[in-house]
Amino acid sequence: MQPLYKPLLMAAVILTCVAPLVSQQTREEAIKGMRKVKPSEMDPTYTQPAAFAQKLVNEALDKHPEVILLAIHAQPPGHSDLIVASNFGRIGKIGDEDDMRCIRTGKPNLEVNGPHFEDELVLKDTAGKTIGALGVVFNYKAGDDKQRLIAIAEEIGRDMQSRLPDPLRLFGPAE
Repeated sequence: MQPLYKPLLMAAVILTCVAPLVSQQTREEAIKGMRKVKPSEMDPTYTQPAAFAQKLVNEALDKHPEVILLAIHAQPPGHSDLIVASNFGRIGKIGDEDDMRCIRTGKPNLEVNGPHFEDELVLKDTAGKTIGALGVVFNYKAGDDKQRLIAIAEEIGRDMQSRLPDPLRLFGPAE
């Protein structure tokens, strides 16, 4: 039994030390690990997802299993910019500085945050007018190809854009 002890011990050490570096979170684990939102960050009068926007989110997640978190930030009539659809709740969370900068400048926010890579990019209608922002989050580890992840986020944005003739479509029925 002694000859097996060292290889088994070595395997246990490798799994313990290396597995966390390459492990991927499920969508559920990523959602569970999100920070708690303060009431002051929320619009208490906007609590239900925008039907068509939520349909776009759900369809994008079905098509892209590598995406773990996805949200649409937009401005519903009578409200400020906030999350109107997502796979993690927070419907009605008011846009923060990163969200607003993306919408204002048209430039994406690219960020590595722990085991995740986020691409927040502008969401446009079919005429090319900015109507909000799209937050796309992937599992990430050092050495992953960020350009590939950016290309996926951009594809999702283009797919959504092709179905949005105007900003109000986001808030229409999910037909």
